[in-house]
Amino acid sequence: MVDVATQEQPEPGPDGLTIRVRLRGETVIWSDLMYPGLDGRPIEEVRFRLDQYLGEVELAYAALKGHPFGQ
Repeated sequence: MVDVATQEQPEPGPDGLTIRVRLRGETVIWSDLMYPGLDGRPIEEVRFRLDQYLGEVELAYAALKGHPFGQ
């Protein structure tokens, strides 16, 4: 496991969200989650392929900037 960056912030308020993001090889891992899965059991960790994750980040950034992807 390689920690690329660490940023400490205060605990969020009641409407906030905190997740831990780690990079292991070519896998991005979100951990410290706690939400119900389809079977009702809590989901504590989600894994993404690095290329998929970076593509989604790029799409979200473009949407925030008001530009279509790739322009």
